Amino acid sequence: MQITALILARGGSKGILLKNLALVNNKTLISRTISVLREFSKFQSIWVSTDHESIAREARLSGARIHTRSRESATDEASSLLAVKEFAYHHPEISAIALFQCTSPFLTLFPIDQAYAMMTDLGYDSVFSVTTSYKLRWTFNSDFSVSPLNFELTRRPRRQDWDGDLMENGMFYFFRTRLLQSNVLQGGLMGVVEIPQNRSLEIDSPLDLKMAQAIAPLLDNS
Repeated sequence: MQITALILARGGSKGILLKNLALVNNKTLISRTISVLREFSKFQSIWVSTDHESIAREARLSGARIHTRSRESATDEASSLLAVKEFAYHHPEISAIALFQCTSPFLTLFPIDQAYAMMTDLGYDSVFSVTTSYKLRWTFNSDFSVSPLNFELTRRPRRQDWDGDLMENGMFYFFRTRLLQSNVLQGGLMGVVEIPQNRSLEIDSPLDLKMAQAIAPLLDNS
């Protein structure tokens, strides 16, 4: 199996203007991700799907190929699934995609290699990144009272006594493109790669960006 790397990077982010070009440790988010993917070196090709020329220019300079994203797939309401399906439609020769989120700035080689091996050597149909959470979760009932979701009141777990919950962190999704026919990125034989909590930051707000900029010099050198 050959796997193609894909980054979705539209230009219309609202919380942080042109978020994908924000600087973290003197590199743009888009170039940070492309740099790691190029260093990994096993992907058939690396693509950035974007509707913005400045992002396209930065991606080209960083060594990626460009798919021009349609206006319909780059709106605030459009899902990532729609953008991925659009890309796959224009590249029917691709049988597997590794979708990366450049707003997860602390991607490293080791989890990529784990996911790649699970797809190519172990026969998984989809593999995605998760982080273990030890939070006790609650939900509202119809009368606005609350009930526990992932534990029992009479058996409230201590952190050291349970495995926690696996939470998607959005860093990457590997999948066979045939799954797109069912409108999913995850399906078939599914597996996960765990990302340490300190590398799972996802940049959605200006505060997230400031946190990433503060800790990047430490994590990038570790």
